Order: sequence, then C-alpha cells, then structure tokens
Amino acid sequence: MRIRPLAPADLAEWARMRQTLWPDCPPRRTRVEMRELLRDPRMFGVLVLDRGTGMLGGFVELALRAGVDGAAGEWVGFLEGWYVDPDLRQRGWGRKLVCAAERWAAERGMTELASDTELGNRAAIDAHRGLGFRETFRTVQFLKRIRRR
Repeated sequence: MRIRPLAPADLAEWARMRQTLWPDCPPRRTRVEMRELLRDPRMFGVLVLDRGTGMLGGFVELALRAGVDGAAGEWVGFLEGWYVDPDLRQRGWGRKLVCAAERWAAERGMTELASDTELGNRAAIDAHRGLGFRETFRTVQFLKRIRRR
C-alpha cells in the first residue's frame, strides 16, 4: 500500500469513504465539496491510501486557510478531512496520512498544520493529540437565516 495524490479514477472510492466519514452530508453537498477540493491544487489537495487492488483505504483532504485560532502565522495547512477504513485502523496508516499532509503543507510554505473536530468526538481528539496536535480553541457555532424585507 502507498499514499499518493488522488487520481481521476479514484472519485467513486473517495466518495464512498466520505459518505462513511460524514453519513449525514447530503450527496449533492458531497459533490460540491469534492469539486471545490479539486479546483485549485495550490490551495487544496487530497491524498489517498492506495491498497494496490483498485480500492482505496483512506484519505486526507487538505487546504490552506488564513486566520486559524492559535496559529503563529496568518496561513496554515488545514486537515479538512481524515479517514482510514476500519480494517486498516490501528496499523499506523492514519499517522502516515497525517505525515503526508504535513509534507503537502510544507511544500506550500506552511510551518503549521491545523485541524478541527466536533466537541464530542473523543476518538478524534485523542488521535490528534497522539500525533502532536495541541488544542487551541473550543467553540459552538451558530447560524441564523435572515429574512428578506
């Protein structure tokens, strides 16, 4: 198995893994997000874990973001999504994907990699800490629709 950039032939497998990671995300929104991540390879990237069988086993979705809480610089690499299939977990592939994400960000001049997760996702919080991330901020976000007058 190896980690490499996403290829056009990987789209269905990537979509499968995204649906597993974010089961509440509507398919239309998933397609929009996937297109956005493919739009500009200088700002966005997807690296995949290739099983060598035509199937994938994991991915990281990456972006460059400005204004991240706790960051030393204005811009950072950002781990937008991180997934490993259940049969490959606890075998070091998650760590290897994050290391590849760090290289991707460093190649774009970044000195920090940021990420986020939901407040109640204890497994993700522990995984981030285990890879050297430090918690910088906790938040609950709100949104209100404005009626047109």
